[in-house]
Amino acid sequence: MPTAIHHQTALDNLVHTSEQEVLMKQSQRWLGAAVIGCLWGLTGCGTWMHSDKQSVTIFTTPPEAAVIIDDYLHLTAPGTVTLSRKGDHLAQANKDGYEPTSLKIDRTWSWWVLGDIFGCFIIFSPICIMNDIEQGGYYTFDDKVYVTLNRSTASIPALSK
Repeated sequence: MPTAIHHQTALDNLVHTSEQEVLMKQSQRWLGAAVIGCLWGLTGCGTWMHSDKQSVTIFTTPPEAAVIIDDYLHLTAPGTVTLSRKGDHLAQANKDGYEPTSLKIDRTWSWWVLGDIFGCFIIFSPICIMNDIEQGGYYTFDDKVYVTLNRSTASIPALSK
């Protein structure tokens, strides 16, 4: 009789081992799918994760200056504007009694470039890199831009003696 119990225990162990192997293979598949999904998610991540546009707040000294960006966006500073990351922008600030001032709003490289390069290198998809370059996902602006206007010499009254 101990032999029958021994065989039953061995059979139970075999069944448990088989179930464990199945569960392990399933978890490995899920892990593999998760890794592939993460790598795929990194491709084009600059545009996907932080958009092709960015809000930038413009401050002027003195305040209440009229600001025109790229000849079509108008605001009174301080104010926030949404800019396309596809290129640099030009801001022109004007206020009565002050010299008009121009300021180039330059984009800089974003840290999303690293995720894109890593993800695209793993799955070898240069399309994602090209997409981020064209859409502006590789770039970012300063969140705040400061412009100082100088007093106009023509507006300073002459001192009389």
